[in-house]
This record gives sequence, structure tokens and C-alpha cells, in this order.
Amino acid sequence: MPSPTAVLTLRTFLFTAWALLLAAAGLVLLHRSLSGVVDDSWIGRQGFWIGIAGLCAGQFIFMAAVADRLFPAADRRISGAGEAVVFLSLLAAVAGVLFA
Repeated sequence: MPSPTAVLTLRTFLFTAWALLLAAAGLVLLHRSLSGVVDDSWIGRQGFWIGIAGLCAGQFIFMAAVADRLFPAADRRISGAGEAVVFLSLLAAVAGVLFA
């Protein structure tokens, strides 16, 4: 059975990589939509909202899965409020994709 430290380290690296990929993809789509590179595909038309959603999803995953475990002594009211703001932004971006 692996040690708890090894499991925590592996989970930290995997969640960080996942959050980084989501945030980077979101930034690429956001940059494409703001720089005027728009094609006729669905992703091209909704690139702004998809980019915001990817960026918020990456931030939320990092905050919820990595930062909460690495800093357990952090004030839950402050970190919970930050997570709530990012999650509500994610919901708003998903609504923008669906209804814009």
C-alpha cells in the first residue's frame, strides 16, 4: 500500500496538470475570440464563453483539489468565498455558452 505522502503528491501533480490544461485551453480560446480570429464553427462563435468557462474550471479545480489540501489551516470563509465566486463565474460562462 502506498504511503499517504506519495498519494497526496501524486494527486497534487495530477490535479495541477488537469487545472493547468483547462486554464491554458480557456486562455487560448479567449485570446482567439478577443483578437478577432473567428471562424464559422460553433467553437469559433462561442469562443469567448467557452474560454471563460475553461479558465474558471481550471481555477476552481486547482482551488478545490490542490490548494485546500496543501493549506489546510487557511480560513474556510475566505477560501470558500473565493471558490464560490469562481464557481458562480463558471456557471455564468456555461449559461453564456448555452444561451448566447
